[in-house]
Amino acid sequence: MTSHSNLQLIFGALADYANQTGTDLTKNPFAEQIEHCNTPDAILELLQEREKAFKEYRDVNRRINDCLSPTVRVIHAFSGTLGEVLSLVSS
Repeated sequence: MTSHSNLQLIFGALADYANQTGTDLTKNPFAEQIEHCNTPDAILELLQEREKAFKEYRDVNRRINDCLSPTVRVIHAFSGTLGEVLSLVSS
């Protein structure tokens, strides 16, 4: 396959995706950043930056979940007990 036909396939896939999802990936800010990359190394650097940002985001959410988990468990246990008490009172 030539690079021209590869580009046609990519553009066709992007158009199909936009039609099916209503999301035009070419209007995504990340796509604009990739357009300004002039070398494969620049694209790889951009992807590594995104990977690092995602890992940081995931780690923050993991810490939040770790903090909330005991509280949610206590509330859940208490709500079950409260539900039993309310069903006894209402009968």
